[in-house]
Amino acid sequence: MWSEIVRPEAPYSIHRLFSRLSMDPLQAINTADKEIKIPLVINHTKEVITINAYGDEKDPSFHLSGELEEHKSISIQKVKDMFDLDMDTNGIMKHFDGTELQELVANYIGMPIICEPDTYSALMKNIVHQQLNMKFAYTLTYRFVTKYGEHKNGVWYYPTPDVVSKLSVEDFRELQFSNRKAEYIIDIANKVNEGDLDLQQLTELTNKEVYDKLLPLRGVGPWTIECVLLFGLGRKDILPAGDVGVQNAVKKLFDLSSKPSKEEVYAYNKKWSPYSSYISMYLWESLSG
Repeated sequence: MWSEIVRPEAPYSIHRLFSRLSMDPLQAINTADKEIKIPLVINHTKEVITINAYGDEKDPSFHLSGELEEHKSISIQKVKDMFDLDMDTNGIMKHFDGTELQELVANYIGMPIICEPDTYSALMKNIVHQQLNMKFAYTLTYRFVTKYGEHKNGVWYYPTPDVVSKLSVEDFRELQFSNRKAEYIIDIANKVNEGDLDLQQLTELTNKEVYDKLLPLRGVGPWTIECVLLFGLGRKDILPAGDVGVQNAVKKLFDLSSKPSKEEVYAYNKKWSPYSSYISMYLWESLSG
């Protein structure tokens, strides 16, 4: 066993972290005790990492513990990446100080970008979530993972490409997936399983290169790629301008008479860069208060 204490730069919103995680029934969280368990695969070994949060946004700390000492440094870095524990809060505040977004940033600063354990999980999840309301999207993902994934020490691992590639469209239909979405997921799992798609390689590519790599895949469009960049690769300058929630939040924020187009939302990106991902998170959060 190993343990480590990680102290992110304040402010860091532990409350918003747990609030966002609690939306997903797959997450192994205990809100009362501020405990999270996450599924990692390190060197082909499945390991469960336990994270306990302490303090508040002005004095946050996270106590991490895991099973295998030889995986300690990789596990710590993965947790930091997943929960944005190296977030540059001071840089974000300084960038938007005196701008039209100063109030929005002040309201939500410290809210982290929360990533999936790996790029494969992020891609699978966001294909499932395409064009669905949030509640049903989480329900479908839960059915898919708990039916074909692996359960270990209280956490769920996404079904591997090898498992998914052997499924049929009918298997997915039993879970209430559409035929087309089932085909997309099986096709991508086949490509990963056969070595035609290396998702690990995406970590080394630029945003543009990731687009070029993923866009030819059936069922993968700009929204899905942007979500993979955000929630799979943890990129900090992503604005999913075609997302209805982002558009509605921009309309609300600037008191517009109608919902802005994707192109109109993208136009803001020049001013919000290099922290567009955080503004995306704040915009989504502003819709719920």
